[in-house]
Amino acid sequence: MDNVYKLSALVLLLVMMTASGCNPVDTPDNPEKDTRSALDRYWSDDYSGAIGIQQGQHIVNGATVPRMYLGGKLLYVSGMNCYNFFVQCHESNGMNTTNMEETVEVLKKEQVPIVRFSGSPYSSSQFHYYFDQKQKFLDNLDHLADLCDEAHILLVPSIFWNTGSVPDYYKEVPAAWGDKSSKTYAHMLSYTTDIVNTLKDHKCVAMWEFGNEFNLAADIAMAGYADIPARAVETAYKGFADLIKTLDPHNRVIASGNSIMRNSQLHQMQFASWGTDSFDEYVEACGIFNPDPMTGMSEHIYEDARVFSDKGTVGRSEQISYAKQAAAQLNKVYYVGEFTGPATAKGDSLMIRKHFISYYAQRVQVSLMWNYALKGDIEWSFKADTPYGNMAFNLMREYNERFKTVTE
Repeated sequence: MDNVYKLSALVLLLVMMTASGCNPVDTPDNPEKDTRSALDRYWSDDYSGAIGIQQGQHIVNGATVPRMYLGGKLLYVSGMNCYNFFVQCHESNGMNTTNMEETVEVLKKEQVPIVRFSGSPYSSSQFHYYFDQKQKFLDNLDHLADLCDEAHILLVPSIFWNTGSVPDYYKEVPAAWGDKSSKTYAHMLSYTTDIVNTLKDHKCVAMWEFGNEFNLAADIAMAGYADIPARAVETAYKGFADLIKTLDPHNRVIASGNSIMRNSQLHQMQFASWGTDSFDEYVEACGIFNPDPMTGMSEHIYEDARVFSDKGTVGRSEQISYAKQAAAQLNKVYYVGEFTGPATAKGDSLMIRKHFISYYAQRVQVSLMWNYALKGDIEWSFKADTPYGNMAFNLMREYNERFKTVTE
C-alpha cells in the first residue's frame, strides 16, 4: 500500500509539472532545457530533430525577428570559405579525392565548424567532368558529405559559383538565366536536382546557396558588360528556390549567395543609372535579389566604412545593422557569406579582428572568412600551419568561444 501511495504521488507530481509548463528531464526534445551549444547539441548522438539550419522566429526587444536555428537552438558561428573543397577533385586531382580528404583533416584539426564551397565546375570547359563522368562526379560530392558528417563540419554548397559558365557552355546570352525556355534554365533545374538529391539527407548540409555574387552582374551593360537584367537573376533565383522546396524534405534555409547590394542596384535596374538608392530602395533591391521562397539573405563584406544608400558614409557595424533591418523586413535570416581574411588584409590581424568585433556586436549568426585552400592556390587564400593560416584559425576559434554565450 505504501509503494502504491508513493507511485501515485510521483505521477501527480509529474502531471503538475507538465501542466505548469515544466519538464522534469533535459531531453533532446527540449532545446531550452539543453545547456549545450547549438553545434554540440546538433552533433550529439542523441539528437534526432530537424536537419540543417532552419529559419525560425525569435523575440528581440519585443519584436519578432527571423533567426537561424540549428538543433532547435539559436546558432551563432564563424567558419571558412573553402572554394575548391569539392572541385579540387577534378581541377587538380584527376577526379580523385585524396586532396579533398586531406582538406577535411585540416579543417577538423583546426576546429572549423562550417564551410562554404563551390558546388560546380568553374568554367564551361570543365563541364565534361560532370557530363562525361557524372556518377563519379556525384560520388565524389557524396563522399565529401560523408567525411563532413563524420568530422562534424557543416557545409554551405554554393551551387553555381561562376554564373557565366552555364550560358557560355550552351552558347546562350547571359540573360538566358531568366528565360525558362532556355538551355541555361533547364540546366539549372537538372543540375540543382542532381546536387540536392546527392546531398539532401546528409546531416552536415547546413543550407543551400544559388551561387556567388550574381547580383553584381546585374544591369551593368551600360558599363560595357553583358546584359543581365535584374529580373533575369530574380527568375533564376526563384526557380532554384522553388525547386529545392520540392526536393529537400528538411526545409533548410535557401539563399542567393549575393554580395552586398551595389549602392545603385535599383537605379541600375529601373533607370540604367548609377544614382544612389534610398534605404527603402535598398530594401526593395534586397527583395528582388532574394525572392521568396528564399529564406536567407547573404552579403560579402570586405570594406569598413562605405557610402550606404542615403545614409551617407557608415562603418561596418552600422552597415550590418541596416542590412539586418532589411532582412527582417523581408522575413529573411541574415549572414555574411564572405569577409576579409589574412591574405586580403595583407597580414593585418587587427583588420580581421575588427570584422569579428562587428559580427559579434551585431549578432551576425553565420560569418565565413575568405579563403582556406589546401595548397593556398586560390585567389587571396591561406594555408594551414603558416602565419596567415594560424592567424585565421586562431581568431575564428577565439570568437566561436565568444559566440557560444550569445542568446539573442
